[in-house]
This record gives sequence, C-alpha cells and structure tokens, in this order.
Amino acid sequence: MKKLLFVALLLCFCSTAALAQSEDQQATSGSVYSKLGIGFPSGTANISSRSMGLTGVSYDETSVASLTNPAHWGNTVYGLGYGGVGITSYTASEGNSEATNVNFGMSQFQLQLPLVRGRFGMSASFSPVTQSNFRNYQENVKYVGEGAAQDTLLYGIENRGNGGANRAELGFGWRITPNISVGYAASVVFVSLDDAYTGVFANTDYQAVGYTLETSGSGFGNRFGAHIRVPGLLGSEDQLGIGASVNLPVSVDAERKQTADMGVRSLSTKDGENLGSGTITLPMTINAGLSYHPNRLTMFATEGTYERWSNFDNDFKPSESDLFVDRYKFGLGFQYFPYITGSNKFLSQFKYRIGGSYDTGHLQIQGEKINTLKLSVGLGILSPGSNTSNSSIDLSFEYGIRGTKSTDLVKEQIWGVRLSLNLSELMFYRPKLQ
Repeated sequence: MKKLLFVALLLCFCSTAALAQSEDQQATSGSVYSKLGIGFPSGTANISSRSMGLTGVSYDETSVASLTNPAHWGNTVYGLGYGGVGITSYTASEGNSEATNVNFGMSQFQLQLPLVRGRFGMSASFSPVTQSNFRNYQENVKYVGEGAAQDTLLYGIENRGNGGANRAELGFGWRITPNISVGYAASVVFVSLDDAYTGVFANTDYQAVGYTLETSGSGFGNRFGAHIRVPGLLGSEDQLGIGASVNLPVSVDAERKQTADMGVRSLSTKDGENLGSGTITLPMTINAGLSYHPNRLTMFATEGTYERWSNFDNDFKPSESDLFVDRYKFGLGFQYFPYITGSNKFLSQFKYRIGGSYDTGHLQIQGEKINTLKLSVGLGILSPGSNTSNSSIDLSFEYGIRGTKSTDLVKEQIWGVRLSLNLSELMFYRPKLQ
C-alpha cells in the first residue's frame, strides 16, 4: 500500500514538472501535425508494450497494469499501480528548412486491483486520447504609407496550440473460465484545446496583438474486451493468446469561444463563425492481435489497430473534414525475460523487448497519407529484492519517421525516451498461520 501511495506522489511531482516545462520555449512543441482536428491519437498501450510496437491487447503481464484490453483485469492477482513520463524530439524538415521541437509529458496512469483474486478485477485510470502540442512561426514584411512617409513594418505571427482529449475511466474484468476473460469500461472523455495566435512587431511603436480559440467539452465512452488463452498448443509449456477490444464512438458536447488579448484587458465572445456550441465525434477503435509464448521466457506477438477517422466530425473545423481517413496500425514485437530462470548473472536480471510498427496515419493531405514507421527497444529493471516484490521500472527508446517532404509537406524524425514505474504488491491477502 505504501508503494501505491508513492506512485501517486510521483505522478503529482511529474505533473508539476510537466507544467513547469511547458513554460520553457524549448520544450513546448510536439508534432506539427497535431494542429489538425483535436490532436494526434495517443493510443492506450503502456510503455512495455510500446517498446515492442504493440498495444498489449493479446497478452497479459501479471505484474504490469494494462489498459488496452479490459478483459485482462479479470486476471489481476496483485494490486498494480502504473504511471509514466516521456520526452520526445521532433525534427521537422520542409524544403531546405529544418526545426527541432522537444516535448515532455505524462502518459497514462492507472490503478488496477483484484476484487476476487485471479477471477474478477477493476481498473481506474486517466489517459490521453489525443494530444495537440505545436508551434508555428512566420515572419513577414509590410509597407505602410507612401513616398517619403513610407514605413517598413517587420512583424511575426506565432501560432501555438496545446491540449487534446483525455479519458477518465472505470472498468471491470471477469475471468469466466481458466482460459476465457471478458471486460467492460465506462469513461468520461474531456476535450480541452487552446489555439493561440500572436502578432509581434519589430517596431516598438506597434503593440503586440493576439487572440485564442478555446474549445472545451465532454462526452461518455464505452469499451469492451475479450481474451482467449490456448495453453499446450504445440508443447507442454507454450501458450497462444488471442485478444480483441472495441472502443465505441464518443460524441462530445463542446463549446468554442474566442478571447482577444487587448493589452490591459481581454474580451471573450461565443458569437461568430465556428464559435458557440457544437459536437465533436471521436471514431470507433478496434484493437486485435495474437501472442505466442514458446516457453515462460519468450514471447512473439503481432497486433493491429483500426480507427475509423473517416467518421470523425468537428463542428468547429468543418474545412478539415476531408483530411481524415481510416487509420491502420500494425506491430510486431518480441520479449525475453531471462530473470525467470533465477540466474545470478548480471544480464539475466532484466526484461528485454524489441519491436516495430507501421501506422498508415489518420491524415491525408494533398493526396499524401501522413504515415509513421517506428522501431523501438525496451528494458525492464526489476525492483531490488525481486523475490519479495514484483515491482519494476520500464524504459523505452524509439525512433521513427513520419510524413513526407513531397508536395511541400513536412517530414519528421522522431526520437523518444519513456519511463514508467510499475508497482505490484499483494493486497487483501492475509497469510495463514502454520
């Protein structure tokens, strides 16, 4: 219980660090493509699954909380706490120009508890659905007046955005038989987006001006999951896992206002084009996959995601509706856990993971899909005294390429480092006296 309290304190600290970091101009921007819609899709994979390019829908790691498939919660034996942070660098290139943005942020955090150990469990979590974090800056020249009175006006326009959609969720999983589990989760999805424009002038006789478009709202979501385990498929120790989960579409009742910065005061209005009340519809998501454990030490898995972004609708940005297309993502990963053998060798004290993924993307601009190819590796560090604790720390390193430079679009190189703390303790269990 003390460790679960510790993870809550750690998450509060990381949240404060992320907010403080957002004040730094060097670390407030993510992908340039996150400007469109309500941000870039985040996914529900934990860091151990991400380090294999997977979602985690087809397999269950007993000592690490998982979010993608609600059915896994029915197998919960330990009280699990999970929280993670990450830092990602985006090097965007367009033509002969290049810019690097660095973004620090929180990933999901989750508490997963066994109500009936190994049979019925629950999960409470808070996780991102989409993330928008971008900065664009353009300088221009305007000539004011005529003849001798003509003045050269140098000015710049900065467009900065942040926010996205987040999910607060509560769900339950039930292991119906030793090999079949199902689960369900209900959630509230919150949307909060700021899209700010600021004009600054080289001549101090001109005052900086700006305005911000603020979008907020909420809606209810539902997720379902199922998992089937097939032991002894080819041998006495192997196991096949088949998993699937479905996120139903979410309709968010939202409103948008425009706030103008007039120096000493500000003025807000909800009257105007694409302002006021409206609806944002998030698409259905399907995750499915297969995992195969030849033995207790190794696992191979392939998993995929389908998101129906062609049905995405945003009343506040009708001009963007033609940019969204159905998204397909495929991943292939491998893990090796030599610590299970009980070896005292140094390199046998860790969890090893490697994988890759290909994402067709949910955007199509000027006929070009904004796809992403990623490679990733992961290392799991066991808690000291692992014979009495199943807690661990997961590290993930990833490299990816997104987009294209053709047709005047932006190509991004992505470097990411992520860290998660996985707390795993027996709860609601009292040893019997011998």
